[in-house]
Amino acid sequence: MNHWIIVVTYNNLELTKAAIQSFKAQDIEGGVQVLVVDNGSQQDNTVQWLATQPDLITIHNPTNSVAGAWNKALKWLFEPKWMDGQPLPPIADYALVMNNDVLLRPDTMRWLVADGGGFVTAVGDDNQDCLVVPEGGFPEPLAKKRPHPDFSCMLIRRSTWEKVGPFDEAFRIAFGEDWDMHVRLHQAGITAECLDLPFYHIGSATVNNASPAEQRKIKTQADLNRAYFKQKHGVAGGSPEYYALFGHGAPTQPKAADDHDHPQPPVSSPAL
Repeated sequence: MNHWIIVVTYNNLELTKAAIQSFKAQDIEGGVQVLVVDNGSQQDNTVQWLATQPDLITIHNPTNSVAGAWNKALKWLFEPKWMDGQPLPPIADYALVMNNDVLLRPDTMRWLVADGGGFVTAVGDDNQDCLVVPEGGFPEPLAKKRPHPDFSCMLIRRSTWEKVGPFDEAFRIAFGEDWDMHVRLHQAGITAECLDLPFYHIGSATVNNASPAEQRKIKTQADLNRAYFKQKHGVAGGSPEYYALFGHGAPTQPKAADDHDHPQPPVSSPAL
């Protein structure tokens, strides 16, 4: 069975190409299959380029929502399909869900799968030197885990999806859907962990490359999403009370911080 990587795209074609190249270079046995969810790209020929890539599977998400895009891809992989009145088994047992402004080390998926956890992530780093192989090779990352998942590079298993359910699409556009999933994972008894496994993350590519009008729209919706999260869970996302829900404090290492520790729209916002 192939190992599946999901990437959500919204414009930024050159970043998408580089990210997909690093996905294809994964050294896990059996190789990977890339599933692209285009979130309504309108610039730089992203849609046209995707249509010319026979080795990619592309589906389209017209709602322009991060939660909706993630759900569409995960449902496609995890839920049974029917043929001639008979159910077919789900396509995948797990999937690695990625941003499109990232570059992975070749061993990333191999280590995340080997960990065996129901929800496990790598950790973003804004220094591309994190991809340089040190003398003696990269250290084994499984021994070092922290309870601050990075939703820009998350491996979720089908059993986790079936227990917790999909991302909450009431978080529109982007921001807050990761906080919400983290809380729901904890409530379901699933520990979301981050391995000491860095990947290069440019961060904020979608927001920074958007028009001023679109940036205002994203920020306005992010504020609404914050309010919805607080209404739903009784605490503000990223606050001390939020981290207390998990029985630990806020991240102390900036590059180890979980993907929902930002006062403004998250620097790791996936493609909108």
